[in-house]
Amino acid sequence: MEKSGRLDDLDIQNLYETAWRSLHHRRLDEAQDVAQKILQSAPDSTSAHELWGDVLLALGDKEAAAAEFKHARELEPANVDAERKYGMVVLQLQEAAGQRQALESGDLSRFRGAATKEPSVAAGRSAVFPGMGQLYNGEYEKGTVLAVLGLLLMIPAVNKFFEWVMPSGPPSLGVSILGWLGLVGYALTWAYSIYDAYQSGQRIAAQQEEIGARMSSQEVDK
Repeated sequence: MEKSGRLDDLDIQNLYETAWRSLHHRRLDEAQDVAQKILQSAPDSTSAHELWGDVLLALGDKEAAAAEFKHARELEPANVDAERKYGMVVLQLQEAAGQRQALESGDLSRFRGAATKEPSVAAGRSAVFPGMGQLYNGEYEKGTVLAVLGLLLMIPAVNKFFEWVMPSGPPSLGVSILGWLGLVGYALTWAYSIYDAYQSGQRIAAQQEEIGARMSSQEVDK
């Protein structure tokens, strides 16, 4: 209940819950209005400034968000969340400033180096185990599928290998067929993973070179 222009503890708690729900569902206008009400009612609350920083960060205003997290940290030095959020946003701002400086100077090596994948490295990783090259290329779903498939096929393949190395009598027909399926299936999965990782790496490298050339062209036009 509101009293003399201020809110009691229960009202503020309800507003906090409303603000967090609004942020979670990306209803930013509502979150902004609610956070402002809390901040006006409790201007010296570290939680209110931290919440307002979260709203500003969701709105894309990182500099203002950093200022709010810093203020929340100053109000309560033991506020670990505000400290963490402040450090995170400051790092993002520094990274953005570095990228902007690199663009202005025409030095695009940091962008290429960070994004370009070496096809030979991707193929080499898949040669170690299926799917590793795809994970290196950033194709996480495909890499996970290939890795799981490789693991499942490796089990009967290994059993088949030990049948040859340390025979203990003729295996049953079902076990023998399963072993051959595992051996052939793993070999095919392994070979495909190497080929696909190399091809994907080449495609990604070409895309990054194209982006770099376009960025260089835009800098020259400026």
